[in-house]
Amino acid sequence: MKKTLILIALVLSTLTGYAKPDFEIPEIKKYESAEDCRKDNDIALKTAQYYLSAELPEEAFWTLSAAQYIMAWVEASDDITIYIDEKRGLYLECESQDISSQLAVAYFAGCVIYCLENKQKEHDFNMHYFAVSKMMTYYEKNKGKTGSDKIMDGYLKDFKKGKLKAKEEKKFKEKN
Repeated sequence: MKKTLILIALVLSTLTGYAKPDFEIPEIKKYESAEDCRKDNDIALKTAQYYLSAELPEEAFWTLSAAQYIMAWVEASDDITIYIDEKRGLYLECESQDISSQLAVAYFAGCVIYCLENKQKEHDFNMHYFAVSKMMTYYEKNKGKTGSDKIMDGYLKDFKKGKLKAKEEKKFKEKN
């Protein structure tokens, strides 16, 4: 039922232009070079911020465009390096692939914001936890519309209690 509602919202937002972001999200599937990508760093930052702040299901059409752009930018950029594995990718543990892919983009959006605002390329613990906190906030805000996940609910509970950071730091350091 929730997926049907999101689909209906996608159609309506397409027809009405409802909740369109106040900037143009590029329709780039792949950059030709890292230099071309670097020219769009400002739009990558805006798009990442938009994705994390968008309200679902009203803005579902635009968040899909934002997600596609964020992933194209991350793939082409040499201004950011992100390492993902089972210890760093909490979203990989989700039972629902739909939620997992949305949370993955939220995580990457957090990394993009941290990278560009701090002018930091390397994926260290500070970038990781900033991205995790953005992802958890995104999950909490949208889980009523996208559906929830037991594992993510556990992480959210720890996040709200302030316990997630220490757990993540331990996992992050074990891998390095």
